[in-house]
Amino acid sequence: MKKIVKDALVLFAITLVAGILLGVVYQITLDPIAKANENAKEKAYKAVLAEADSFETIDALPSDDDINASSDIDFSKDKVNEVAIGKKGSETAGYVVTVTDSDGYGGDIKFTVGISTDGKVLGVSFLSISETAGLGMRAKQDPSFTSQFTAKSDAVASFSVVTDGSASESNANVDAIGGSTITSKSVTKGVNYALAVYKLVAGN
Repeated sequence: MKKIVKDALVLFAITLVAGILLGVVYQITLDPIAKANENAKEKAYKAVLAEADSFETIDALPSDDDINASSDIDFSKDKVNEVAIGKKGSETAGYVVTVTDSDGYGGDIKFTVGISTDGKVLGVSFLSISETAGLGMRAKQDPSFTSQFTAKSDAVASFSVVTDGSASESNANVDAIGGSTITSKSVTKGVNYALAVYKLVAGN
């Protein structure tokens, strides 16, 4: 009986010490992890809004109802994750909208969209995407697809995907990735969603 009690006390002491050590390690690593995450986020923001030297996250985001009411596009499979104002000194350089579209062939596609103060798309950078290798993944790997959003000379209210290679005939059209129309439409809808969010946030 004494041996059982002794073993139980030893096990309790080991568990207690291990728990305390884990707590200490967690507290020590908490700040560096938070700083690393913040740096990664700022790097993603800079990738789509290079002109900004700092970013301010907006706390009050537009509601789903307001976003859907602002467009005739069905945004029921889209979610706004975060919106930040890019600053260059004291001036607003543009906006960064992080969105998730759930209509991808492989599921959720999460990415950031940089938008100028006059509504032009400045950049698209993927945070997570699980599309088919060699097909849908080209949305991330081949910049010729996302560059279609940024090459427009004027602001576009919303983009449409075409599959016949005729995108050059309209400022609002983008050519689908060959064999990956679903992915192309998902990313395009996400960009349109980011534009709808931007308009509400910027009051345009």
